[in-house]
Amino acid sequence: MFIAIPVGMNYRTERLPLVTLSLIGINTLVYLVSLIFFFSTQGDSNIWIYEHLWLIPAQSFWWMYLTSMFVHAGIFHLLGNMIFLFLFGSCVEDLIGRARFAIFYLLGGLVAELIYIVMSPEHFASMIPMGGASGAISACMGMYLLLRASADIEFKYFLWFLVIKAGEFEIPAWVAITFWFLKDLLWAVLGMTSKHNHGGVAFGAHVGGFLGGLAMISIYKWIIRLRETEEPEAAQSRLIIDPTKIIAAQNAPIPALAATSETPTIFLHDGSEQTGPFTLTQVQLKLHRGEIGREGQYWSEGMTEWQSVLELAGSPLQ
Repeated sequence: MFIAIPVGMNYRTERLPLVTLSLIGINTLVYLVSLIFFFSTQGDSNIWIYEHLWLIPAQSFWWMYLTSMFVHAGIFHLLGNMIFLFLFGSCVEDLIGRARFAIFYLLGGLVAELIYIVMSPEHFASMIPMGGASGAISACMGMYLLLRASADIEFKYFLWFLVIKAGEFEIPAWVAITFWFLKDLLWAVLGMTSKHNHGGVAFGAHVGGFLGGLAMISIYKWIIRLRETEEPEAAQSRLIIDPTKIIAAQNAPIPALAATSETPTIFLHDGSEQTGPFTLTQVQLKLHRGEIGREGQYWSEGMTEWQSVLELAGSPLQ
């Protein structure tokens, strides 16, 4: 048997992922409380939990679309989801900001539930309870794919067949996530065409959440690009070094900058790689040389989210 578990990314977050850790805490707390009630009522509490917290399409109330994202069927269901949430959620939260990530996470979970219901044979007449964070986590994976497609994901593997062997390997994010999505899409289609689908893994929710995450980040990046193109002259006017001077003296060497006492506090992210820290002068020199793309982002201590690097073109950090 072969098992591979993602354990890390080639990315270091610069801020504590408060939203991700809070989501993990809520999921864990809900499971522990339900476990306590399970033992104290000899299992009778499970009936109430399924009827009031899990999502049953045929007889659900509006709040079940939210509460069903925080319930789990067992310890392994919970642990598996929390590993993926920590790995992908922490990175996405760091890249797009805490508030935006919290909203996208919940919206992704809602989209996942609706797609699952649409893809299930009985649709909104289904009596099968649905629960778990995997739909919202799939949205995180979709968001991560568009934000850091060329990054690497580190896996630990365990293989036992006569002998036990363990090790690790790395795979580009776009390869690993695409394979995962296509696998779930296949199972979701098979479940959709089957008339005897009585539960199990909600692959349709995985597919729906993933597509929802892709859509939200696509819109997010499109809005950022639109804002940048609406004020190109304003962005260029803030450059300390006028780009027209570069055109006028293309073959002239760039003069060395005078030594400064600046402290390097700025981190850069070009969509696939995080670098830094740099000083403000170094960043502006990179802008002068064209070493930073228009979609580049920066972060410094005290900021709540990554911002367009063009903001550093002509004014120091506040």
